[in-house]
Amino acid sequence: MLGKQIKELRQKNKISLEELAHKSGLSVDTLRLIEQDDIEHIEDSRLLKIADNLCLKSALDFACLMKTNKAFRRFHAYVVGLPKTGTVSLAAVFGNYRSLHEFHQRETHQEIIKLNQGQISKKEFSQFIRKRDFLAGFLEMDAAHFNRHYIDILAEEFPKAKFLCLIRDCYSWVNSCVNYYTHPEKEALEVSELPNGMPFDLPIGSNSQKDELKKNFHKYIDVPLIFWTTEYKKILEKLPPDRSMIIKTNEISAKLDEIARFLNVSYNSLFTEQSHLNKAKYGVGILFSLDMDFLEAKFREHCSDLIEEFFPDYSLQDYFKGKKLWQ
Repeated sequence: MLGKQIKELRQKNKISLEELAHKSGLSVDTLRLIEQDDIEHIEDSRLLKIADNLCLKSALDFACLMKTNKAFRRFHAYVVGLPKTGTVSLAAVFGNYRSLHEFHQRETHQEIIKLNQGQISKKEFSQFIRKRDFLAGFLEMDAAHFNRHYIDILAEEFPKAKFLCLIRDCYSWVNSCVNYYTHPEKEALEVSELPNGMPFDLPIGSNSQKDELKKNFHKYIDVPLIFWTTEYKKILEKLPPDRSMIIKTNEISAKLDEIARFLNVSYNSLFTEQSHLNKAKYGVGILFSLDMDFLEAKFREHCSDLIEEFFPDYSLQDYFKGKKLWQ
């Protein structure tokens, strides 16, 4: 990552490799080796010679270079998934490490929207991701549902990073999302710019939009179900297979030992009692107000492929009967 930063800053300031070599006293061959994508650390004396001659226009650029060179991670992992799938829990489980949940959420959402709308390039978005990494203090565990939007960029920018993908059964997920977003103190905004499974914006407070969703959910159920399937298919397609682990939300506690081995950390270093946080205390039980045959048809229409792949022995009737996935 450091090598890539140096190369981009040099090109941004229109400095040739030969010119930087002449000014820094380093050979062209040495600089070419330093600028390779997988270079993460170099001697401080060399970095200072390079930084002094890059014509940096920002103190932040200088700080990023120096701190990146000093950064040490015991492991590097990203949690990806949909909202309400367990990202809060995994961030807390790794509380003994540099672990945060949804760092810079609003800022990152805005940059994702700009990228999707063509207002910024992939290169500019990648620079934002590296800046976010720097501002967060080079996280070891970066847990955020919105990480799913740029898995390919993360995999490219951080070739040693690993990915934990959380997948939750569609029945409890839909119910949980409606519970969460219709709570008076919660909101779901910018739905048209950045889909989140809700059919329209749900501002904070008690309002007509939330009342409409609860009253006429049968009209809107296609939206979250299509979202669940579409987003997970995108995630599964982008995950680097040799660096990824897929975890069902209901299996987080049971898989902590396996997760620890995957990230090469001690199981005893984890806060295992934190594996089921952010449980909703507010609920509208939206699915229980609808006809079973209607619901089964809708889930079959939109979610059957992934249900068969990940939850073949769990049905809507099981969910209605209160059967837990681990029973």
